[in-house]
Amino acid sequence: MKNILTLLAMFCLGVSPLAAQQTIFLQHDPPVQGTVLWDRTKGGDRLFFLQADSAGDTLVQFVPSRKVEYIDCDSCKYVYKGRRQGWRPWKGRNFASTPQHGMLYGVSGGIITDGWSVDASAMRYLNRSNFIGVGLFARYAENTPFKQRDENWGYSYRNQAFSLGIQLELRGYFRRLKTFYYLQIGGGCSYHHYGDWQPKGYDYENRFDEEELNSLIKQMGYPTSKWAPTVHGRIGIYARLVEGLYGDLSFGCIARFVDDTTSDALSKFTMSDRYPLCISLGLRFGREQ
Repeated sequence: MKNILTLLAMFCLGVSPLAAQQTIFLQHDPPVQGTVLWDRTKGGDRLFFLQADSAGDTLVQFVPSRKVEYIDCDSCKYVYKGRRQGWRPWKGRNFASTPQHGMLYGVSGGIITDGWSVDASAMRYLNRSNFIGVGLFARYAENTPFKQRDENWGYSYRNQAFSLGIQLELRGYFRRLKTFYYLQIGGGCSYHHYGDWQPKGYDYENRFDEEELNSLIKQMGYPTSKWAPTVHGRIGIYARLVEGLYGDLSFGCIARFVDDTTSDALSKFTMSDRYPLCISLGLRFGREQ
């Protein structure tokens, strides 16, 4: 009833109800021209607006608020702050709509526990608020763990791992900082090569020459390579440097699940690098839509 009275009043004043139109920018569809019905929109999760059809009739339309990027009202921008706060004017200095990406590619290097790693990834963002992505990753990691066998001695070794797999990313956007934040979970398969076994303790360096030491290591049954499933989880941010290029900073954990039931030696060496932490710095790049 209130809307009907408003339209009648505007008609009596000789003012077209669509004279003061706003531009409604949608996340995945072309912008819409219409007059926003603020009274009807307030307090709900739908944005109501008036729009003229091809016959010239004025119709009340609506779209879900979560699918609206922002509303351009002359010199002011309105963004949706959730059902509790509703639509609020943008108060920042520089307004920027959320960048949309079809694909993003990334390269990064990081420090893991007792070593380092390099990563490459390709991420496809789905057409659902553009905040869910799936993709592939490849990683090379190398570290030199040390495992204490008992109070008298232990050993170190070099672990080289090459991993391939898929990953899922959930991300959000800080509009003021032009920065994405994300949670990433991945899983795949890794090939591990082990070498440079170095027992420490019992004065091994002075008691054995190199040939005797290699023979001793061989007798202990240390493996040289193994295939294993691997998973990783990380949180991070990537900030816009220029259009289509972002600086990426992340922190996470790489977990490698190796069968530790075959021998005592195998059981021991897997414990020292099962959950190495990782901090990475890199770049992401891709065309912005």
